Amino acid sequence: MIFDVIVIGGGPAGATAAKALGEAGVSALLLDKSAFPRDKPCGGGISARVVKRFPYLESALAGIPTKWLSKVYFESPGGAAVDYESSQPLYLMIRRCEFDHLLFSLVQGRVECRTGALVRKIAFQADCAVVTAEIDGEQQEYRGRIILGCDGANSVVARAAGLRTGGVQDEYAIDMMEETPYQELNIADRDRMYIYYRIRGQYGYGYIFPKANHLNLGVGFKLDYYLSELRGRQYSYHRAFVDEQTSRRLLAGESNRANFRAFPLPISGPLGRTYSDRALVAGDAGGFVNAFTAEGIYYAMVSGDHAARAAIQAVRSGQFDATQLQAYEHSWKREIGEELVKSVDIQRRLLADPSRVDRVVRAASRNPALADLLARYATGALSHREFKRSLFLRALPLYLREKASRLATARRAPA
Repeated sequence: MIFDVIVIGGGPAGATAAKALGEAGVSALLLDKSAFPRDKPCGGGISARVVKRFPYLESALAGIPTKWLSKVYFESPGGAAVDYESSQPLYLMIRRCEFDHLLFSLVQGRVECRTGALVRKIAFQADCAVVTAEIDGEQQEYRGRIILGCDGANSVVARAAGLRTGGVQDEYAIDMMEETPYQELNIADRDRMYIYYRIRGQYGYGYIFPKANHLNLGVGFKLDYYLSELRGRQYSYHRAFVDEQTSRRLLAGESNRANFRAFPLPISGPLGRTYSDRALVAGDAGGFVNAFTAEGIYYAMVSGDHAARAAIQAVRSGQFDATQLQAYEHSWKREIGEELVKSVDIQRRLLADPSRVDRVVRAASRNPALADLLARYATGALSHREFKRSLFLRALPLYLREKASRLATARRAPA
């Protein structure tokens, strides 16, 4: 049997794609190396716009513990801080083991699913792609007209299709996190998320995400810095972050090393090409992560949805080559392309120079309109285009008036 589509990876990208394929009546197979529910290292924060983009989530989320946050605290390397509260929810906090299981449950019954299937090899032939997976120690082969690679940062599909080549030291970060019940590690305010830029001048970022019953927190580094400076000492740096927040009386309790995980995170934007003959890549496999905010779940689901739509059109047309499948790239670029590309530029400009982050956060601490824009952009409530427009219309005039007032005061001051 040849499936129309084989989806490799059952996380947010793969499950979203499989759901759309099943609803369209396309014969599809979903493969994942793990059985659900399964643990997935991740911060577990999603922009609130995910519910607007995927309306079915509103009712589905009632089946798992969730936490909506409308307060966010930003701190710069120099200690400047913004403490912001929105009138609307900004961020949805979930546990990936629960959220991914929920998405997977929405797929079951719509397409065929095989879990515990570790994909070892993909071979592209003239009439199909052949996927070799190991299940219970035995090799199984599956054939599909199109392969959707939703198999994470170390994607087998991306490499087999020639979409990712070479090393990744300059393209990835390492996120090191802990997700521990409140009974062991608690936070004074469970209604506020905390973001730290370049903690102690070493990390790219740090975060604290309160969830319904757990606290998720961690730090992230560029992969090249991690490999040269920190390898083998991951937990000591994570523990230093926890101890620092405990000394500030923000946290209480103890870090639990058993809950500590590290995982790769693509931070260089989408791959140069996300399609080839008979293959599309989505989610982390295609580099769909916001390089500034480090959020990937929303973009995984959006890219998974676009990949499914492109695959459906290919199946209906009977054309599976790159010329047909390039429609995928056109469609995701229209929706999220600009903000992902700009996020890379912002990350490189701001995080390369701590003084730039200091200036931005300090200005936002004095300017409510700028604080509003920073908070909503950093949590994904604003697209880059909306952020630029609002910055020009709202924050810039206030900033110029404030600067003019300071200059006038300085002129009036006695010599």
